[in-house]
Amino acid sequence: MNYRETLEYLYRLRLFGTKLGLKNIARLASELGSPQDRLRFIHVAGTNGKGSVCAFLDRIYREEGYKVGLFTSPHLVRFGERLQIQGKPIPDDRLVSLVATIRNTLENLPEGSLPTFFEFLTGMALQYFVEENCDIVIWESGMGGRLDATNIVSPECSVITNVSMDHQAWLGDSVRMIAREKAGIIKPGKPIVTATTHPDALEEIQLQSTRTESPLYLINPEQLSGTMDPGLKGVHQKINAAIARKVVELLEPQLPIPEASLEKALRQTTLPGRFQEIVWQNRKIILDVAHNLAGYEALADNCRNTFQGIQCELIFASLDDKPWKEGLELLLPHCESVHCVPANSQRTASPLDLKHFLEHSEGAPKGLNINAHASFEACMNSLSKDSRSPVLIAGSFYLVGDSLAFLQQGDHQETALNEWGAKL
Repeated sequence: MNYRETLEYLYRLRLFGTKLGLKNIARLASELGSPQDRLRFIHVAGTNGKGSVCAFLDRIYREEGYKVGLFTSPHLVRFGERLQIQGKPIPDDRLVSLVATIRNTLENLPEGSLPTFFEFLTGMALQYFVEENCDIVIWESGMGGRLDATNIVSPECSVITNVSMDHQAWLGDSVRMIAREKAGIIKPGKPIVTATTHPDALEEIQLQSTRTESPLYLINPEQLSGTMDPGLKGVHQKINAAIARKVVELLEPQLPIPEASLEKALRQTTLPGRFQEIVWQNRKIILDVAHNLAGYEALADNCRNTFQGIQCELIFASLDDKPWKEGLELLLPHCESVHCVPANSQRTASPLDLKHFLEHSEGAPKGLNINAHASFEACMNSLSKDSRSPVLIAGSFYLVGDSLAFLQQGDHQETALNEWGAKL
């Protein structure tokens, strides 16, 4: 297969949908020779902040010269973003050969145990990192934790960034139930770090920590005043940086990091789509992947601190099953206009529905300019060439990914690999 055929094969896997459980990934890993037993992991779960904590940890260990594997999801523009070594996405030719390697093992699996897209990808990541002899792998949970395919590993340390409402159809309809699923990544005797403040979530994490005799370390947001500003913007990023710092401290005996290297890495960490600023046609563009309530709250706080009264043009899209009404209400105080566009997903909220909501919202500023567009590209082409107001693009990973592809004149097609092909 060539590169395009490989992506098409992965997309066909995507069409089989998503399911949770460890049986299939365990069989696949066994067929590959159990690569997870030959690697060291830091396993990161949580509702928000997983990607940021992973980015901090990746940069810290690379700064000191360790060979670092990074496994995250979803990707924004290129599929290879999901599997990185030393900060570089897997090369296209290596991706093709790795997919072929995993595909060739499938015929040896029992009937009924073929992997889903994410299980296949998890097997790819394990094989890639073991072939490259990584010193440490930063390992992001896909969804939940207990039954997520990534939970096949036994990490040196586990992280649960925080817990709030998201993926309720899969994880449960309360914070307590969701926390119980995420706490499933805690392994016997291994430390667990969390910054969650919700009492129900914290209780579930503490219960699992006690059951597994795993030392629990809490990051208290109230104790962060006066700490250094990391490379990623926002008070919530100070919390994520503090989580990463605690993990490094706990793993100091196995993976020592001098304080100077740690501080430098925290200051220099960047991550696409997290209040990312770029310039396009002399306009400041800010991209943020906020798509759930906690994410919108953090984004609104960043807008308040960054814009300082300056109004922006908001380009907004959302999946229909996300809290887009609440998100828009939080962002409206910072907007002079809102451009509603579709997300590149079958689950997109209709731009006309978004526009209709805004036209009847009591929270909309007087004189707010509201538009609905057939596509993101049409929206960008409609923007005034004379305006100097910042443009905020937010509401969905799908939107930010396609925005980056458009702004950087890249290939849009690979964003389709984020789509869930089957409904529950």
